[in-house]
Amino acid sequence: MSTSEEIFSLVKPYVEEGKILPRDIEEIEKNINDYVLIKEMDKLVACAGLKTCSNKNMGEIYSLAVNQNNLNQGLSLKLLDLLIKSAKDRNIRKVFALTKFGKKWFIDHGFIEKTIESLPKDRQKKYDHQRKSSIFFLNVN
Repeated sequence: MSTSEEIFSLVKPYVEEGKILPRDIEEIEKNINDYVLIKEMDKLVACAGLKTCSNKNMGEIYSLAVNQNNLNQGLSLKLLDLLIKSAKDRNIRKVFALTKFGKKWFIDHGFIEKTIESLPKDRQKKYDHQRKSSIFFLNVN
């Protein structure tokens, strides 16, 4: 199984629950360098993407997922650490995430809830008003 297929399989249950937006294997493959991965015994157990925005100082966290069998093991926090490292390596100074679920997790880890006007202009245009996701920002130091 390719890495793209592994990511697709890992996020699939969350997509089915409406917690993560769907992406097909081709889209994942095209953006494979966005992803940070955590593997245990050669099995993907957690992943998340970090996409650089048109405003190069800003990045969007997406598709943060942990295998259902590996929940409550601190993997989400490890993913966040990897995302922050990736952001620093790419000179991204601020990251944001849109979510309908897990608001408390973002707040507990230093994110601040903001309005749609805080998003880069191109991302504001793509915001799904029917989904009504909360928007969380974190400065990367």
